[in-house]
Amino acid sequence: MNSEAEKISSVPSGDPRLWPIATVMAAGVFATTFVQLQGLGYLPFNHLLTSMGLDSDKSATFFSLSMLPWTFKVVAGLIVDGVPLFGSRRRIYLLLSAITAVAMWLWMGLAPSNYNMLLILAIGMNTAIVFGSTTSGGLLVEAGQRFNASGRLSSLRVFAQNLGAAIGLPVGGLLATYALGWTSLAALLPLLCMFTAAWFWLREPPLPPAAAHGRSAMAQLFHVTVSIWTQIKNVLRWQMLLPALLLFFIQAVPTFRSTCFYQYQTIELHYSDAALGWLGLAGYGVALLSSALYAWWCRKASLRTSLYAAIFLTSLSALPYLFYTAYEPYMLRAATIEGVGTFLQYLAYLPLFDLAVRSTPKGSEALGYSLLISVWNIGLMIGGKIGPTLYEHALNKNMNHLIWLNAGVTLAGVILVVLIPKALVEKREGN
Repeated sequence: MNSEAEKISSVPSGDPRLWPIATVMAAGVFATTFVQLQGLGYLPFNHLLTSMGLDSDKSATFFSLSMLPWTFKVVAGLIVDGVPLFGSRRRIYLLLSAITAVAMWLWMGLAPSNYNMLLILAIGMNTAIVFGSTTSGGLLVEAGQRFNASGRLSSLRVFAQNLGAAIGLPVGGLLATYALGWTSLAALLPLLCMFTAAWFWLREPPLPPAAAHGRSAMAQLFHVTVSIWTQIKNVLRWQMLLPALLLFFIQAVPTFRSTCFYQYQTIELHYSDAALGWLGLAGYGVALLSSALYAWWCRKASLRTSLYAAIFLTSLSALPYLFYTAYEPYMLRAATIEGVGTFLQYLAYLPLFDLAVRSTPKGSEALGYSLLISVWNIGLMIGGKIGPTLYEHALNKNMNHLIWLNAGVTLAGVILVVLIPKALVEKREGN
């Protein structure tokens, strides 16, 4: 055990084997963020659903249902880790994810007025990119644990995620008032970049003999069953319970960052979709700096210290939105609010993603990480639904009350940080 730890700690941070993997991982995260309904599709779909007469609560239901595949990300992780395709546990899944997502987006562009068809296709598209995102997460955990670089690779992941959102939102805002087919075409380029990166740069080591071809169908089935069961046992460990609860809680807090805020901005404050797109660019553009900051900070402080800061910063990130005002030329106040709020939010998320990497068992990288991110997404879906419901039916459409509620409840997450085992959070990266 000690020799293995020494071997890992002796790997140089600039090892040339790390960066091709990191590049493919980042390309996968960027593409699967850019094309999400929370990215490129956020403003076009909000505009479309509002024009169909849906209030923020009903629009939130559409987004929540379309996000259902993200709550089952653990199933994708189980398949990616336990069921190799054509001798591949990573590369083939990335290629198939990109191709399928392209097909779903093109099909959505042909059915913009059919609510049920749009919902089915949105679920299908999300299912495809869940596999791409899950595989990218598996690459992150493998490289992060192998090269002792979980904090830096988590920072790269969030940088790619914020870059995808920073570009996707303004593009979506510019296309929101046009036919949905134009948004579909805009989704193609990042997905093709993901396909190209996986095709040319991802090289996987040969699978062990037990995974080789040439066995009978029954033997193949038996091997897959044993492999899946092994993966399940590997992730059912106490070390993942408290991190999972913390990730869930942070996202399940009733949030204003949902369909209700879109309708508040467009109906009450008179912002256009294009204006919201540029504000998204301002917010996520500034948030890119959080990745560089945490890549430096994770080597200076213990993860527990960073997690305490994460709870405080998550709560603090809501408060700038109390000062939103009606649309004004140049949008300097709104851009500042979006920049500060989004920067603080994603700086707070980085220690949480770092915790997810550290909590994931070796040998089940895609499954373990996807299980934790599934819990995160379930919380996101719940918080994204509860917030608009309270806004419409309990808070009399008072946005400031919802913002204060979000900030106050978030602080209770400190209790979960106290309970996380020392083995996971007492060390800083590089120790």
